[in-house]
Amino acid sequence: MVATRSGPRPAGSALGVDIGATNTKWVHRAGAAVVERGTLPTPAAGPAQVAAAIAEIAGARTVEAIGVALPGHLSPDLRSTTTIPNVDGDWQDFPLADTIERATAKPVLLMNDARAFASAELALGSARGRNDVVFMTMGTGIGGAIALGGRVLRGPGDRIGEIGHMTAVPGGAPCGCGARGCLETVAGGRALAALWSRALASRGTADQDRPATPEDLVRAARSGDTTAREILETAATAVGAILGSVLAQLGVSVVVVGGGVAPAFDLMRPGVEPALLDRRRLIGPVTLMAAELGSYAGAMGAALNATVRPRAATPTLTQLGAN
Repeated sequence: MVATRSGPRPAGSALGVDIGATNTKWVHRAGAAVVERGTLPTPAAGPAQVAAAIAEIAGARTVEAIGVALPGHLSPDLRSTTTIPNVDGDWQDFPLADTIERATAKPVLLMNDARAFASAELALGSARGRNDVVFMTMGTGIGGAIALGGRVLRGPGDRIGEIGHMTAVPGGAPCGCGARGCLETVAGGRALAALWSRALASRGTADQDRPATPEDLVRAARSGDTTAREILETAATAVGAILGSVLAQLGVSVVVVGGGVAPAFDLMRPGVEPALLDRRRLIGPVTLMAAELGSYAGAMGAALNATVRPRAATPTLTQLGAN
């Protein structure tokens, strides 16, 4: 058993929840098996309603602990939320873990969603068996995580690995974090959709009844649309430059890419690889890998974080998400 603020962290059944800007995904995990999983729209009324929805899911199942992943930063003790820029409501200093614990009488552990994604992929997915990996998630924004020595780095407030908030375009578009020109303002899903929407509007072909999506952009690029390809090429150049800097700093040579907008990376790869090749003498050959666990990876990582992982032949499984 591992001690948490609420008591020992159990080794059995856990609910893992991944809160997104639009949808919230959850998995009920018992031992090594996923018993059940589901998706619901993220409540737009704010964190109290999100906490109530999680409590309702947990109450309908037999779980010993609850893990919650969020797209933002946490308090130093990992109990409350601070900066959650892409989810509706006032999340500043909201005591999410305590609120859910009061409603469920179960221990609750919070973590950043990108670190949850990385924890799952490191233990169970494409990075299994590797020790040193950089992870990038492509969704509404861009998240990141770093594993060194077989362990996902977290730190106070779970802030380590914010690749999406490294500056890609100095003085560029404003970002939800308060800065300008962050990578996610160039290559995040929201940015890609906005760029494609403007392109369609300039042609007079925008759909007034439905906003453009990153998936629309990817389909257009696959069909050979020049403007769509240019948008993705610009994003790819920025991603390659940022990843090159991160890999140079850390001495890591493996990158795992996932998230809801990750299919766009297939088209971006030809623009990312040259940027990494330019630094080959410094960073060496780089392996770019696709994530394996799909859209429930964040929820899986949250469930793993909420329970003790038994010692096994794969050493990374015992090291994930330790607080």
